[in-house]
Amino acid sequence: MLANLEKSLSVIKNIDDHLLRISKQPKSLYALRQQALDSLAKVGFPTIKDEEWKYTNISPILKNQYQIADSASKPDLERLNHYTSPDDINIFFINGVFSPELSSKEALPKGLTLSSLRDASSTVNTDIAARFKTSTIEGESAFVLLNKALYQDGIYIKTAPQTVVEKLIHIIHITDQPQIIAIPRNLFDIGQSSELKILESYISFSDSLVYWVNSLTDIFLAENASCKYFQAQSESLESFHLGAIRVWQERDSNFFGFNFSTGAMIARNNLDIVLKGEGGNALLKGLYCVRLNQHVDNHTAVDHQFPNCTSNQLYKGILNQDSRAVFNGKIFVRPIAQKTNSYQLNKNLLLGKGCRVDTKPQLEIDADDVKCTHGATIGQLNNDELFYLQTRSIPKKTAVKMLSRGFADDILQQIEDDRIYQKLNILLEPTFSAL
Repeated sequence: MLANLEKSLSVIKNIDDHLLRISKQPKSLYALRQQALDSLAKVGFPTIKDEEWKYTNISPILKNQYQIADSASKPDLERLNHYTSPDDINIFFINGVFSPELSSKEALPKGLTLSSLRDASSTVNTDIAARFKTSTIEGESAFVLLNKALYQDGIYIKTAPQTVVEKLIHIIHITDQPQIIAIPRNLFDIGQSSELKILESYISFSDSLVYWVNSLTDIFLAENASCKYFQAQSESLESFHLGAIRVWQERDSNFFGFNFSTGAMIARNNLDIVLKGEGGNALLKGLYCVRLNQHVDNHTAVDHQFPNCTSNQLYKGILNQDSRAVFNGKIFVRPIAQKTNSYQLNKNLLLGKGCRVDTKPQLEIDADDVKCTHGATIGQLNNDELFYLQTRSIPKKTAVKMLSRGFADDILQQIEDDRIYQKLNILLEPTFSAL
């Protein structure tokens, strides 16, 4: 086991210094880190022989050496003026480190607690440790364990009961240095009958930087709470992004999740939803647009543990050149979860001759009074539609962009917040410019 751990951590150059820093944290949190390290030693990093990773080869990630940053740099944020708004609550992380200097400083809405995880750990560590103890899902991957053991910082958000936050909380992660490993961990604790909206963006200003982001976000929804959570990933085309989002929903809670991916050489997005109370509803959307030799892998799992819950998944992908996509969606319906209504669909548009999709929607149903469906499609643009546009004096290249854009807009236009819709369109523009 020790050999597995040493091999897993050998890709991080300054691991000894980091382990020394985190050993000075509160004992309750450090003990949880140590448990994660012990589990990582048993598991080790996956290979394509592991069923959950058979279509995603992580060896290119582990061929590099990375450094954990201990302080935030000062990037040129003028390039973000079109993407951020002073009307939002903007929270910045640079190379994985919280930047209070760049983040919003105005007073927070009543009932909202928001701070860096590092700061919160020293003041409310009892609450955080209690949540971390319950934030465990069976079969956690090596990369979730790596994050739980080594996380640098992250955002802690908590709302008092019946708190409605009108402002958008925008968490912006920027990586501007090569050979960095950023390990952010977020904890969102949303109180009873509360509502909030979060956009988390992962951005780089260069498409040639080699680095690795290994993120983990845990979201707890109390009874009748509502959360709209958007994650936008537009990393360097030479980078690696492995992220996990886990959501625990209590009775009558509502979760809307939107995962958007256009960047990174290898991107893996894991989403786990646990419906822990009757009447819970999860609406999950995803859009991935990749090109060149990019590889994007979306794994979702929705666990219906109580009756009268609903879940709806729609993931769409556009692939060009030699890119590759993987979609693996699972729906679990436990014996007690009668009256479950669950739907899942993955649709893919292939524009390049060398691109490939592996899609695998799955159902595991142990109840008899349910309505569950799933499906997947892989196709190309309709030649008749292309011909029609060309007969209207529209060049073929422009026609391809128009039809591809329509495929993407079908899901983007389901975003009700125009501010978020516009931000995602900004990140999508380089992909369509390359068509």
